[in-house]
Amino acid sequence: MDKDFRIEQIVELLSQTLASEDGSSDEETLVLLRKQIDRLDVTILHLLNNRSKCANKIGDLKKRLGMPVYVPERESQVLKNVQSENPGPLQDDAIRRLFERIIDETRSLERRLFQEKADRTSGKK
Repeated sequence: MDKDFRIEQIVELLSQTLASEDGSSDEETLVLLRKQIDRLDVTILHLLNNRSKCANKIGDLKKRLGMPVYVPERESQVLKNVQSENPGPLQDDAIRRLFERIIDETRSLERRLFQEKADRTSGKK
């Protein structure tokens, strides 16, 4: 099931995670924080898949318009954008590495999808 996660939902999850200092025992807090991490991981997973779908649609449009699929300037812009929005605690170089990996995996998916599409139209299996 594909969910449309909104910023408000993410902020709520984060605030629930950070509001663990309510007099609970350390063991209870540990369990609660792990549950919050599990929920955040699922949210991140859905966001990454939604991002990949959007990027692949852009790639398809660029291909149909005869535009280059890979534009290094755009990748640099994306990396600068996320670094400028980074409130921490992760350092900017860590954010850069994470997003470089996300972009790389999205590009890899795009290549596979376009190759499958090319193989179908040429009759290859």
